[in-house]
Amino acid sequence: MTAGAYIVHRYYLAMATPFLVDLATSAVYVAINTAPLTLLPLAGVSAAFLVAGIGLGAWLLIRPVQRFIKGAVPFAEVEPRLAGLPRQSAVLVGCLYAPMLAFRLLAPRLDITFGANIEVSGWIDTVCTFLVLTSFNIVLAYFVVSSYLDQLCEHLFHTRAVNIATFRGLFHRKVAIAMLFVSFAALTLLTGDIVSYAGERLLREAAVDIAGSVLGAVATYYWISLALTRPVVRLDRGMRRVSGGDLAVRLPVTSDDEIGRATDGFNRMVEGLAERRYLRDTFGKYVSETVAVAILDGHERHGRVADTLAEATLMFTDIEGFTALSETLPPAEVASILNDYLGTIVPAIERHGGVVNNFIGDGLFASFNLPLAQANHAAAALTAALEIQQALTSRTFASGVRVRSRIGINTGPVIGVSIGTENRLSYTLLGDAVNVASRVEQLNKQFGSLILATESTVLAAGDGFACVRLGETGVRGHRGDVVVYRVDAST
Repeated sequence: MTAGAYIVHRYYLAMATPFLVDLATSAVYVAINTAPLTLLPLAGVSAAFLVAGIGLGAWLLIRPVQRFIKGAVPFAEVEPRLAGLPRQSAVLVGCLYAPMLAFRLLAPRLDITFGANIEVSGWIDTVCTFLVLTSFNIVLAYFVVSSYLDQLCEHLFHTRAVNIATFRGLFHRKVAIAMLFVSFAALTLLTGDIVSYAGERLLREAAVDIAGSVLGAVATYYWISLALTRPVVRLDRGMRRVSGGDLAVRLPVTSDDEIGRATDGFNRMVEGLAERRYLRDTFGKYVSETVAVAILDGHERHGRVADTLAEATLMFTDIEGFTALSETLPPAEVASILNDYLGTIVPAIERHGGVVNNFIGDGLFASFNLPLAQANHAAAALTAALEIQQALTSRTFASGVRVRSRIGINTGPVIGVSIGTENRLSYTLLGDAVNVASRVEQLNKQFGSLILATESTVLAAGDGFACVRLGETGVRGHRGDVVVYRVDAST
């Protein structure tokens, strides 16, 4: 038997539960009234009404699902029947159980004895018994099939990737019905006994009703617990997995009430988080991941990162002699060298809290403390620059080429802004401090150095760096001279 056929056949077992409970109740009645000969006729009446009738009705109710599993109909055609399966099943049980019970309760008045001398019940007791037992079987069937539906929907989710998307049920109504029945069923039966009987008959009838109530309460609690708690536990586990970073988790929607709606919302939320992570990771390859996160986290106005004014340390780099290198090597090798070069220096910058804002030809522009806040940003920038030089010294690139990088660093006030048009934006840093850092990088040619830093950076970085003052120099586009220092590796 295939898994699909097995899950369908389990529905028939679920629908047989009222018959099994009725059989157990009949056995209790027979035992207390010492009328063993009536058990078989009572079971026969139950079988005639419930097994035959419910068997046919269950076949009609589950057939659309069976056809979907076989691929004969689309899920959209089956979904309403699937979502309403517990209600429809409960109605079917009620429609069949009510006449069967009425016949059995009225049989002694019609001189139908079921093989033994059965006492005629009082009218009030008969009515109370009819109402309670009919309600019990309806409630029981509803929650038994709800528990079955949970497993069926889980099977369809894993094998056919489908979920219920129709939500018309109310969770609080389910709980209210269950609580009302459990609270008043035994009380109603005992009230009917007290009003209708006295003496030994009262004791026997009360014993039957108490035993039946206990049996019914156990069965009702068990199935209600399965039907109501399993989806909640599954949702809780799903949330735990998401909180642990697993965004691949998806849950089956197994009911059409608020729990089902919450599960559907959970799936949509996780899909959104996964899409958000994908956008962040992909977007972060084209702009700084920090900027991408800021945009996606909503720290923006109309899709723009909020403008931020702060002191930052700016770094510009380029490759010494890159123009000559481009003229002597094929373009593919030049591109390979450039990518390997950037792959060497970018991790060093990021390890020390820097953010790469732009790639500029054979170099880049990075910043420390904006947009990613950082203490001791000047020292971090100098440390990153020294690490870059150390990494390049021990590295050989394509065609045996060795690369030297020139780095300029400056610290000062800047503003982080989004610039561009409504449809295309770029995040960058603006301010005189940025211009000075760029010009200082170019001054490496003049001083024959590899790392130049302005006095503002050296003072902000503090002790611990081997910095040699080279003097004041003019910087194009900046008023006044700038004091620059050569930064050497510490000895």
